[in-house]
Amino acid sequence: MRQSSGMTQRQLATKMAMHYTMIGKLERLERSPKREQAEELDRALETGGTLSRLWHELTNRHYVPEWFKDALLLEQRATEIRAYESLRIPGLLQTRDYARVLLEERQVTTPPDQIEQMVETRTERMSMIRSNRPLLWFVIKESAFLDPVGDERVMRGQIRHILDLADEGVIRVQVLPTPRSSLSLCEPFRVMVLSGTQTVGYVENMLGGGVIDSSPQVQELNSVFGLLAAEGLPFPQSIAHLRKISGERYGDLEEEHL
Repeated sequence: MRQSSGMTQRQLATKMAMHYTMIGKLERLERSPKREQAEELDRALETGGTLSRLWHELTNRHYVPEWFKDALLLEQRATEIRAYESLRIPGLLQTRDYARVLLEERQVTTPPDQIEQMVETRTERMSMIRSNRPLLWFVIKESAFLDPVGDERVMRGQIRHILDLADEGVIRVQVLPTPRSSLSLCEPFRVMVLSGTQTVGYVENMLGGGVIDSSPQVQELNSVFGLLAAEGLPFPQSIAHLRKISGERYGDLEEEHL
């Protein structure tokens, strides 16, 4: 935001009661801002309270893993998100029931009230970013829909949720059937466009994930996503295929509304 305003760190510091070296530390994540600093930055950068709102959202998210907070911040700024998922339904698309089953089965020692907090944090992400109307494009391996999480009701509701988002024009989704190449064996990842000149990646692993900002690596992620999308079913066929999977494996989608 400072760069977009055309200011240097020194120029920004002259508008605030802050030394320019502190600006640098905040930008390099060497220091965490206090609420007053976020508010002062908003005034100096004329951002309409954006940084203050992000400060409140992130500091109040006690149930967001530390390794994911950077990705959460970038997600809210992104104008485009392209994501590939090979194992499960992406977090942005998960229903409360689906997310709850995943969390309960993996975090068996976590108290129920904390599980519910995590479920809420995960599932509210879509509502927080959809108002910005970013391009949301998902390529999801077919096995994520075939390997059940919970019971038939959970999976039926999960597929219904994805179809509803697609019908509303919120997301574009492609199902990747049994691929012809080994590309689909890569870790889940996403590419996020933040501005006309800034694009970053995010790659997940079993213990967490990390932001990728090296231009060659981001370009590689972009290229891999394009190849995976080329192997996936086209959007209309993917929607039809999801309806078929739900009907054959989890029962009629209309049962969700009975």
